Amino acid sequence: MPVTARRTALQGAVSQTSEASSSRPTGRTMAKHRKPSKPVAGPRAAAAVLSVGLAVGGGAAISVVSAPQTASAATSKVTATRGYTSIPSRPLLRFRDSGPTVKYVQRALHLGPDGYFGNSTVRILKKYQASWGIAPTGTMTKATWGRLTWTAKRGLLYGKYGTSTTTTSFRAKVLREAARLKGTPYRYGGTTARGFDCSGYTGYVYKKAGKKLPRTSRQQYSVTKHISRKAAKPGDLVFFRSGGGGVYHVGIYAGNNTLWHSSKPGTPVAKGKIWSSNVAFGRV
Repeated sequence: MPVTARRTALQGAVSQTSEASSSRPTGRTMAKHRKPSKPVAGPRAAAAVLSVGLAVGGGAAISVVSAPQTASAATSKVTATRGYTSIPSRPLLRFRDSGPTVKYVQRALHLGPDGYFGNSTVRILKKYQASWGIAPTGTMTKATWGRLTWTAKRGLLYGKYGTSTTTTSFRAKVLREAARLKGTPYRYGGTTARGFDCSGYTGYVYKKAGKKLPRTSRQQYSVTKHISRKAAKPGDLVFFRSGGGGVYHVGIYAGNNTLWHSSKPGTPVAKGKIWSSNVAFGRV
């Protein structure tokens, strides 16, 4: 056979083999002769992106995308922002916040101001909130900010090292003295342990605890700082008012809608329930 004819036959055979190999076998042929492998999307996709990048950039540069910011880093950023927010904006501080605003809160609560909202700050803040009738969440809520700034201006701050420790100790003395005088007879105009009227009793108890009150219930009302029922604490004074707003009786608040008082002739000093809704509370 001529060489040319053999070459032509050879090229045809190669061409047919190539076409046959390029066509994808199906059905039983595929299952019998070749086991298909699972496509690997990751490397192929990466190769395709790299190829496109090289083709577009001429192989000169490859762009690299940085990893997204982690959740912990984002949390740290928010924490730092809250701790540095201005005080007039009343930021809603919470556990693990830090910054100068946290120091303000700690100074207000008479804590060592380290600027970190830790467990000790949470614990004291809860006590402060409970003392003013606010839900003891341990976080700086709007209600807590309002009360904190109000008490800070008036020197009524709560804390181990603050003035309210003295105030708490004073109220405890008031309650002890009030209970000690249980059974003392009522005496009109009485101001001694031989017998008391209502204001004579409160004046005597407060004097024993360390503070002096004026003689009558109206005068005592005029020198106290008026507070709400919700803010009242055992040891504060509770005043009973007439329809016209005048004060006609006074006692010592004992908590849970009760009071210590010297009520009327024939009834000795005793602890009883507050029977009227028209009352006012005062703190010395």
